[in-house]
Amino acid sequence: MRRLLFVILFVSQCFFVYSSNSKRDSLKQLINVPSDSLTYDVLYQLGEDYISDYPDSAIYYADQILKSENLFFDSVFTMKANYLKGKASYRSSDYSNSIKYIEKAILYCVKNHEKEKADCYNILGNSLIEIDNYKLSLSAYFTSLNIRNGLKDSLLISASLNNIGNVYFQMQEYSKALDYYNQSLVLKENANNLQGIAVMRNNIGNVYHKMNDSLMALSSYLKALDIIEFENNVDWKPILLENIGQLYLDCCDINKCMVYYHRALIESERKGDKISIASVKSSLAIAYLKNGDYNASLGLFEEALTKAKEIGVARIELDCYYYMSELYEKKNNFEKSIQYFKKYDKIRAKIYRENNSKEIAEIQAKFQLDKIDTENEVLKQRNTIQRLEIDKQKTRGLYFFSLGVLILSLLIYSIYISRFRKKHNKLLTEKNKIISDRNKSLTSLNATKDKFLSIVAHDLKNPFNAVLGFTDLLIDRYDELEDSMRQEYIEIVHKSALHGSLLLDTLLTWSRSQMGVMEYNPIIINASQLIEEEMEGLEEKAYAKGISLELNEINASLVYADSDMIRTVVRNLGNNSIKFTEERGRIIFSVKAEEGKAIISVEDNGVGIRPEDKIKLFNLDSNYSRPGTSNEKGTGLGLILCKDFVEKNGGEIGVESREGVGSKFWFTLPLRVNEIEKKSSTLERVEEECIV
Repeated sequence: MRRLLFVILFVSQCFFVYSSNSKRDSLKQLINVPSDSLTYDVLYQLGEDYISDYPDSAIYYADQILKSENLFFDSVFTMKANYLKGKASYRSSDYSNSIKYIEKAILYCVKNHEKEKADCYNILGNSLIEIDNYKLSLSAYFTSLNIRNGLKDSLLISASLNNIGNVYFQMQEYSKALDYYNQSLVLKENANNLQGIAVMRNNIGNVYHKMNDSLMALSSYLKALDIIEFENNVDWKPILLENIGQLYLDCCDINKCMVYYHRALIESERKGDKISIASVKSSLAIAYLKNGDYNASLGLFEEALTKAKEIGVARIELDCYYYMSELYEKKNNFEKSIQYFKKYDKIRAKIYRENNSKEIAEIQAKFQLDKIDTENEVLKQRNTIQRLEIDKQKTRGLYFFSLGVLILSLLIYSIYISRFRKKHNKLLTEKNKIISDRNKSLTSLNATKDKFLSIVAHDLKNPFNAVLGFTDLLIDRYDELEDSMRQEYIEIVHKSALHGSLLLDTLLTWSRSQMGVMEYNPIIINASQLIEEEMEGLEEKAYAKGISLELNEINASLVYADSDMIRTVVRNLGNNSIKFTEERGRIIFSVKAEEGKAIISVEDNGVGIRPEDKIKLFNLDSNYSRPGTSNEKGTGLGLILCKDFVEKNGGEIGVESREGVGSKFWFTLPLRVNEIEKKSSTLERVEEECIV
């Protein structure tokens, strides 16, 4: 199968629909009207009017828009001008500049111009497929399709589906191509767009042709032909007729093949389409070549070659030179065969340099070998001795090649064994490290468990002993005790139960943290608001000791942390300050932002901490605890729990204190910076659009 021609469904890419009766001269007269927006609009209309015939003129008018001094404040026309330059560059086959300008246009697309944005991505996909960058082309087409789905424009959606099918066709993923072509066909049928249906039938026929399903391919082609058979304004009818002829040629039905090729030639000549004329004559010449009519084939090849050179279509020149070389080889004219093959090779090298594609490189290597084989065949026929010498050289070369393969195989095997051993040793080392780390973790967990049991056995036992002791006294001597004494015993029982409950709650929270069952759910938090809410919960305890609570907010801070954990930290630090501050004291809560983090502190003018006791505060092994100014009891776990929660939220905790003066406990949390959030959101949106 030599080639198939598929039809790209062109849809108007203009941002606005302008009157078809507008004349270029009348538009040029409006340029001098003193209005920036009108001037931009006229220049844009002129560019769109020129783009089909004179793309360079379209680029000129787009540059006139961009050179305006007042354009800085008009992102819409900046976007339009870059779009116009990108579209004109695509028409001129300047695909790299087309991509550059379209990417600029996308940057200037504002929220209310979704259609224009979809058109930009569509042109971007067209340019990318021309340089064989199929993955990025698919990404651009899918982005355009997603936007057009939101706009609910079935015509544009159908065009995007067809374009995606074309990419998969070029990638030889024919099942996917067929799927998207069929989706586009359904939309065309729903809109009763007959020419659009014919286009999709042609492209679907191409897929079946490539999949070697000749019956389905022929059925699709003929359905397309039925639609446009009697239409005179269908420019791509010769393409369809040539595809049908190619199908019959591949099925070895030369007679039907020539019928459709001749019809394609008649249509091409009637329309004056030089490219189509050259292509059909080339195809027809190949058919005559396969049928053994070398003279007719040669004449058509020469006509096709002349026409291809005139219009500058290197692909057709390439085909003509290749098959003319094959023709002369079959006529045993090896000198001319090599002569045309060299011309073929020269054109192919030129295409390779221009496209710089992997596919052309592979074709170059393949036909270079064909050229060498052809030259060798000529030499073999001229000189039997040379042929024998060549055979000897081949045998000798095969021997050395086999020896080289053997040596290389041994070398590769040795390298493989060496790498396997290294990989195995590395794996063992990694597993040993994992085992060592788990042993350390288990040792730490055992130490934590022992400490937990020690606290439960010692600290939790005391309040329950007090409850049991005083309730026994109340039961045994209730009638003997005075009312004041009974009231005092009940208060002691209540305080002991309250202390036990607080200790048990702290132990459970701490144990859940150590076992890793507490969920970490960070959100954006207003640090000042959270502190105010926790201060309200501490007011009753502070009021009982006549202590004032104040909030010093240096600057507002939004932090990214787990709200429940940070509340526990603020509450514990506040309780500690109340516990160790004398009556009528003062506690200041403060929050400030500094160097990308929020610093939250709780400062009191209480009894302070001795230097030798500071190192014990956050250490589980020391279990440091002492009674408060009103003989309040503690668990020794509050500050350890605070340290654990702060570190889980990516912060640090510390203390500054002087005995007899007061203490200041502080901790840090990461700020939630708005600019970082915006940039992250933008990157995530771009990745979603390109991942499809």
